[in-house]
Amino acid sequence: MTKDMTVGNPLGLILRFSLPLLAGNLMQQGYNLVDAAIVGQFLGTNALAAVGASSSVQFLVMGF
Repeated sequence: MTKDMTVGNPLGLILRFSLPLLAGNLMQQGYNLVDAAIVGQFLGTNALAAVGASSSVQFLVMGF
């Protein structure tokens, strides 16, 4: 017998569904933070501005 997403405690089901999404978003934000730190340190302000401008577009694409 398999357990599906329509039977059981709704709060537990929502949490089990949303935890991988939350973990993925946290990893993506960590990547953007490290990327901005490295680019800002070694490539300068223009490159850092480009990374900052593209991170919101990247987040939008990953959201879909």
